[in-house]
Amino acid sequence: MPKYTDFFHKNDIPDDDGWVSKSSEKRHARHLREIGIAILELADSEFDRIPFGINDSLREAMLVARKLKPRSEELRRQILHVESLMRVASEEDVQLFENMLKAIKGAKVSENAQFHRLENLRDELIASGMERINSLTAENPSIDRQKLRSLVSRAQKEAEKENNDRRYYKELFQFLKANISQEKSDE
Repeated sequence: MPKYTDFFHKNDIPDDDGWVSKSSEKRHARHLREIGIAILELADSEFDRIPFGINDSLREAMLVARKLKPRSEELRRQILHVESLMRVASEEDVQLFENMLKAIKGAKVSENAQFHRLENLRDELIASGMERINSLTAENPSIDRQKLRSLVSRAQKEAEKENNDRRYYKELFQFLKANISQEKSDE
């Protein structure tokens, strides 16, 4: 039986006889349901990274839930089934699920931060021109300076025209993504 100590309020701590309040049990069930829903909302590649181990029935129930229509009665019932299977799982398994969700969320946050850094760098390059190109190539000597200058120049011309074609704007971002990410992974 799982330990409920992580979900207690101060007044809910069990007595020596193992009594647990109904409110505490409901909080625990809600917590398990939230974990299950978070796992269901993962992308396919992220879902495959979750280690279900011996909980194959839990994995199968989640696969069924992922195929159901959103906001349907069938999905609601399947989520309740997933919750009941999670209640049977060991506390270590539930903790492992939580840790994997945190790791996946942390990876997404770092990817988003890298994406925004590259966007800002691209905008700085277009706004500042040669000044920023020189500082960037000083920081990252392996970047192809001529290609960078060419892309920045073309992106600046695109920005002046104010047309909908943003080909070089996007190409500059892809160039930065390939070269700056490569620099960070080499370190």
